[in-house]
Amino acid sequence: MKSYRALKWIQGIFIVFFFIAFCILLHAEHFLSTEYSIFLFSGLFGCLAFLAFDLISWNCQKKKEQRLFQLAQTDALTRLPNTSALKNELVKLSETVLEDDISCAVISFDNIHRLNRTYGHEAGDAVFREFADILRVSAEDLCFIGRKSGRTFLAIFRENSHEKTELFLERLKRGVEIHNETNGLLPITYYAEAAYNDELHYVSIYDLIKIRSGKRRQQA
Repeated sequence: MKSYRALKWIQGIFIVFFFIAFCILLHAEHFLSTEYSIFLFSGLFGCLAFLAFDLISWNCQKKKEQRLFQLAQTDALTRLPNTSALKNELVKLSETVLEDDISCAVISFDNIHRLNRTYGHEAGDAVFREFADILRVSAEDLCFIGRKSGRTFLAIFRENSHEKTELFLERLKRGVEIHNETNGLLPITYYAEAAYNDELHYVSIYDLIKIRSGKRRQQA
């Protein structure tokens, strides 16, 4: 790493040198036709080419790092934000006093263990992914949703949070109904609980997500 940084410093020095020399030549017209001008122009061009290559490589590296970060924050089974990503979101919300216009919902896949026991984990995982897809579609443009633990998910709503939560729960209910109508042998049973801070007035997000005084809905 140290040798790489030293190389970049040397490259930068050469770019500055050739650039200054080339600028001098531009103001000394009688030198422009000499072999020195060709040498300096070639050196400047070469340094700029290496600089362009470095910029392209740096951009590719940044994109790679972003993809790796996204993978590290994504649950492998559900392709939703994982527990780590959810914790990061909660930390952001805990940095200030919790606003009233925020709500959350805890959703649990109620019968996943029974599906695993009856049809095997492969079938259970397939239904789990289907449930996660329903959650993703239901949450679109409404909230942040991530896997809290095991079979449980947490959704966080901001700005018009009450209306967004109700719409999310309705979308979720309809999505599960459609699944159960077309996959009778592998039904989804879930329960969802919501808590609205405009009613509870908590100052910490960690109090709100405990859903102590939430409203519970269940879909069989």
